[in-house]
Amino acid sequence: MIHQPLLTICIPTFNRCVSLSLLLLTLREELQGLQNQVEVLVSDNASTDETASTLDSLIADWSDLRIRRNQKNLGPESNFLTCLEEVHTRYCWFIADDDLPKPGVIRRILKLLNEMQPALVYMQSEWVAPLTHHAQGKHFDAIRAEAMDSLGFVQRVHAWLTFISGIVFDRSALKTALRGEAIDRFNGTSLVQLGWVLPLLRLESRCFVFIPETCILATKGNSGGYPLLTVFGQNLTHIAQLVFGPDTPLSRALIRGNVMYNLPLLIWSARTSSFGSFEKENPWPGLHQAVRGHSFYWLLLMPLGRFPFWAANFLFQLWRVFSRLGRESLRWRIRPLQIAFYF
Repeated sequence: MIHQPLLTICIPTFNRCVSLSLLLLTLREELQGLQNQVEVLVSDNASTDETASTLDSLIADWSDLRIRRNQKNLGPESNFLTCLEEVHTRYCWFIADDDLPKPGVIRRILKLLNEMQPALVYMQSEWVAPLTHHAQGKHFDAIRAEAMDSLGFVQRVHAWLTFISGIVFDRSALKTALRGEAIDRFNGTSLVQLGWVLPLLRLESRCFVFIPETCILATKGNSGGYPLLTVFGQNLTHIAQLVFGPDTPLSRALIRGNVMYNLPLLIWSARTSSFGSFEKENPWPGLHQAVRGHSFYWLLLMPLGRFPFWAANFLFQLWRVFSRLGRESLRWRIRPLQIAFYF
């Protein structure tokens, strides 16, 4: 009997043949014994390097590998959407071409999907430079799957819902979750993935799984090419309000988590040029419009960006202590919503 695969791993790629080759060789190793359970789909966005020959060398003896080659560069977000159109399995997992799953993660995730059937799974990531092997970073013997409702999930994950390599989602539930909305409606915001991630959080009858172990290795500092603070300040706020409503528990949780735990780091990283190569921007008009109703905007975000460096640095160090304590407090506050399973 031929079984329908449960999961498709999608890899949109453009001109990263070295890191793509490392990822694909890792996946082929990790998928040994899991034949017919996982498909791998690579969408090559008209690469001009050695990507085509790299893929040709692998597909000959890898039956679960599919390759799509775009005739022209569609841009990264349209390439994501092109991948999604080709997925026919229940679950889908996008992995960036410069990220890697750690050893044993895929096998454990498959078991989790079969047994818990969640709408969304989020896995923590670990940033590494240089990334040379999937056994780098912290080792774990099992992953802890914390099942929770959508509000608890958003409180735990907040802005990291945008981290595409850390999310596995139920593609089969999208028709119900979207309620007639276009899945590509956020194309052009640099957050196109929220067009399918956030609607799933409106499925109140489903469970959502948070995995606190660092299951993904991500390439440190290998990002950029878009206006960082416009995307994560203005765009993320607008999308959350559009999907969940302007003043709902889910939109408030996502925006509050972003303001408290994500934007301070991004503002400081932009000021110190320590977080990739991003487009030059003046984010303050958009940030002011998007999050001026939060006290943290006035108490921390504005000072981090505009105070003298010594004062801003002092506030940033205080925030680092506060954020660690705040995340630990949040973890204990939402514990009654959780059921933990081990895989």
